[in-house]
Amino acid sequence: MPRVVALGTAVPPFCFDQQDIQQSARQHFEEDLEKMERLISVFNNVQVQRRFFSVPLEWFSCDHTFSEKNDEYIRWAERLSIEAIERCLAKAGLSPEHVDHLIFVSTSGMSTPSIDARIINRLGFRNSTKRTPIFGLGCAGGAAGLSRCSDLAKGAPDQRILLVSVELSSLTFQSKDYRKSNFVASALFSDGAAAVLVCGDSCPEDGAQVVDSLSTLWPNTLDVMGWDFSEAGLSVIFSRSIPSIINKYAQANIEEFLKRNQTTLKDLSHYVIHPGGAKILVAFQESLGLTQEMLESSYFVLENYGNMSSPTVLFILEHLTQKAPPKKGDYGLCAAFGPGFSSELILLRW
Repeated sequence: MPRVVALGTAVPPFCFDQQDIQQSARQHFEEDLEKMERLISVFNNVQVQRRFFSVPLEWFSCDHTFSEKNDEYIRWAERLSIEAIERCLAKAGLSPEHVDHLIFVSTSGMSTPSIDARIINRLGFRNSTKRTPIFGLGCAGGAAGLSRCSDLAKGAPDQRILLVSVELSSLTFQSKDYRKSNFVASALFSDGAAAVLVCGDSCPEDGAQVVDSLSTLWPNTLDVMGWDFSEAGLSVIFSRSIPSIINKYAQANIEEFLKRNQTTLKDLSHYVIHPGGAKILVAFQESLGLTQEMLESSYFVLENYGNMSSPTVLFILEHLTQKAPPKKGDYGLCAAFGPGFSSELILLRW
C-alpha cells in the first residue's frame, strides 16, 4: 500500500497581522467609502490572525498587469517549491536523485515550461525523472495530487513519487474590484508551498498508508468556485452557496467513501480538512457532527497561514503529525473541496 513518507513546507518572507492587512485594504479602497465599509468587515469574520505574502503590502497599492503578476508567480513558485522539496527530502534522508516522478500542482499562475521543469534543472534531479504538472484544481489540488501519487505508486511499487503544491494566491488581488468575493479573497488568501514524498510497497521507507481515495464532481456547479481570466489577471469566483453545498453533500459523500473501506466516522481519530474559510469548517462540523477540537489542526493553519489554496491541506497534515503523532493503526480523513464543484477524499492509516 502506498505510504506518505515525509512532508516539507515553505512560506515567503513577508508576514503580516490580519489587522495590518485590513488597514492596508481600507486605505486602498477608500475612494468608495460606502462600498468599502460594508465589505471590509469580512476581515474580522474569517478567523485569520496572520498571513504570509511573497510581496510587501506596498505592492498592492499599485495596479499590476497580468504579466507582472505572473512574473512574480514564476519566481516565487520556483523558490518556495525548492525550499519545500529540500525540507521534505531531508526528513526522508534522500536526495533529488532518488525521486522517480515529480507531480506539480498549482492554479494561481502559468508557466511553460512548467515549474516542475525549472525545479528539476535547479535541484539536480535525474534527467529521466517523470513529471506531471496539474492545473485548475484550486483548493482541492493538494489532496488530489496526493491521491494521484498514491495511484501511481500502486502501479509502480518501486517508485518514489514527489508531490509539490504551490500557490501565490495573494498575487491575484484585484485592485478595482468591489465585489464581495474579492474582499473575501483579500481577507483569506495567502502564499505557500508543500512537498510530500509518497513511496510504493517495494520501497524501504515507512509512513502513513494511503488506504483509498475518492474524487467527486457534482453536476451543474461549474459557477460555484474558480477564476475569471482578464487583462488584470485572475479574479476569484466564490459562491455564497459553498457552505450550504458542503452541508448538503459532504456527509453522504464521506459515508459512502468510508463504507467501501469497511469503516465509519466512529473509526476516525484524525481529520485533515481544508479550511476554505471559517464558514466551511463550521459547515463541515455541522454536517458530520464534529467538535471544533476535532479540527484543531485545520483551525490552527487557517489562523496562522490563511487559505493558501492547494498546499493548505498538506500544511494541516504536517501540523497534525507534529503536534501529536498519530498512534499505529489510527485512521484519518483528508478532505478538500475545489472548482468543479468537487471534493477530494483520502483515507489514511498510520
